[in-house]
Amino acid sequence: MSSFTSQAAPRRIDTASPVTLLAAPENADAIALHDYWQSKRGERPMPDRADIRPSDFARMLPSLAIIEVIDGGRDFRFRLFGSELANWMGCDRTDQYFSEMLPAPGADITPAQVQQRWTDVARAGLAAAGPLFWKAPVLSAQAVLTMHAVVMPLTAGGCEIAQLFGGAFVTATPASPRS
Repeated sequence: MSSFTSQAAPRRIDTASPVTLLAAPENADAIALHDYWQSKRGERPMPDRADIRPSDFARMLPSLAIIEVIDGGRDFRFRLFGSELANWMGCDRTDQYFSEMLPAPGADITPAQVQQRWTDVARAGLAAAGPLFWKAPVLSAQAVLTMHAVVMPLTAGGCEIAQLFGGAFVTATPASPRS
């Protein structure tokens, strides 16, 4: 069973709650994506972008992103921003530079805050030079939702991190009826 949630109901990251860093992924799709990355890296610290074949995980593509590292991490750009990410985040960020991002329509966050949040995630991925896992609450009127994310580095024909590859998977638990 997939953890994708494709409802058009408004959802957004709960910016008032902290993001929880995890020692290992807790979501089946995040685990599968991490296992794939591990299989492609072999004995190397990280796989090369050329090792990653989207056809190997076609079912997950709507929930995946590839972030290009610009000038050693001074900026970043989404090379891929999956359709499911765009759906539940409220906008498609493909080809957007982090330094130029605007909040999704209706978001309660400033441009500087959205730019800083995404930059912090990408820089954490660079600093770790390995996989990062986290989860965060997602606000929705219909259900209790949690976003599970994984970010993993990739090279591009060398040994420096050139891209970050990962996914965000939303799991839902129906909201309890109120008495």
